Amino acid sequence: MQQRRNKIIEMMKEDGTVSVKKLTDTFDLTEATIRSDLRVLQKQGYIQRYHGGATLLDGKQHTHAMLPVRQIQLSEKDAIGQLAAGLIEPGDTIILDAGTTTTAIANHLNHIKRLSVITTAVNIALQLGGEPGVNILLTGGTFKFPTLSTSGDKAASFFDNILAEKLFLATACISPRVGLSYPSETDIKVKTAMINSANTVFVVADSTKIDKVSMFALPCEWQKLHYLITDSGITPEAKAAFEALGVTVLVAE
Repeated sequence: MQQRRNKIIEMMKEDGTVSVKKLTDTFDLTEATIRSDLRVLQKQGYIQRYHGGATLLDGKQHTHAMLPVRQIQLSEKDAIGQLAAGLIEPGDTIILDAGTTTTAIANHLNHIKRLSVITTAVNIALQLGGEPGVNILLTGGTFKFPTLSTSGDKAASFFDNILAEKLFLATACISPRVGLSYPSETDIKVKTAMINSANTVFVVADSTKIDKVSMFALPCEWQKLHYLITDSGITPEAKAAFEALGVTVLVAE
């Protein structure tokens, strides 16, 4: 029961809000059971219920601060961001996914004065939009305040005619057995469109996300995921497993 409630919180940290209907469909449970879960989560201070669903309570403060909700493993993410930024060259067209790790990449891009950045992340667009020589393309779609990003069919269709040298893709979990997975299915179509638009794909994930599995898998063949950039917490066994699948693992010390 608590595990299910934790999964509901993870979904809401991705989407910001969730409907009772979506939760009943996802968990194959009755509305009465889901409403009971939401009452408990509201009492615990995580959510605010409304008719037909619930919203994440701490979203407002993060939106005002222009920070994604998941502010954890920041030193590891900064190291990953610095390593990833070093792989970007003047004149590149890149796709930056939304999230704290991709935001860390944006933090290290001030050395590049000629760059085109396509992103779903509103905070990244605002951060890089004032840099001289940086051209920003921000996708449309539905705004998700926990990740400060746009999502949905409009965001996915934006990539139909995009050709980028490099994609830096965020993930909730990555496993040699399952691949990439996420707590919500809302971004699966967008992330698939990003992958199909990029010549080289770099998955960026701190080591706490490795060998973990979330609720929704992203259907993608391993040969489309060229690199995994992570921190030194990755185990030798996990590194070997990814490289056996053809994924080059880059470790940020």
